[in-house]
Amino acid sequence: EFRDGLKVGHSNYAACYATGLLLARRVLTKLGMDQDYQGVTAADGAEYHVEADGERSPFRAYLDIGLARATTGANIFGVLKGAVDGGLDIPHKCKRFPGYNAEEKSYDADAHRARIFGSHVSSWMDELEEKDQALYQRQFSAYVAAGITSEDIEGMYERVHAAIRANPQRTTVAKEG
Repeated sequence: EFRDGLKVGHSNYAACYATGLLLARRVLTKLGMDQDYQGVTAADGAEYHVEADGERSPFRAYLDIGLARATTGANIFGVLKGAVDGGLDIPHKCKRFPGYNAEEKSYDADAHRARIFGSHVSSWMDELEEKDQALYQRQFSAYVAAGITSEDIEGMYERVHAAIRANPQRTTVAKEG
């Protein structure tokens, strides 16, 4: 339902982050808490936890992934990060975010930021375009048709995040036919 610039790539980590951000902003707007709990205004990948600010406590939610395996960097954690950055209070640790190194027990916020803005998609586009043009055309046909290059991806997600923050409300679209 990304009407604000996300025409392709709806199933990658960056799109999942945007989905979480949209969810958080809609919930907080509906509850009248959107001004009290802004969250992170510019996604930087840094660890962030919502804290009480004002009369009302932050909206608390819990992530339940069911029987799915919790692997580091899974898209569900993109939704989690987007929702937390959007202002929801969801208890979490950054152990499952991209950029976490289990051996060193350290978290690289810049690596996570890169995933939030789709640099992994840009890199893959560049690599495929150089190595296998036929596979590139097949894998990224929707991007090519939309006129989106690897250089456009980060800006596309920045515009989507800004549009979500500007107006998270659902807009109805007239059906054709």
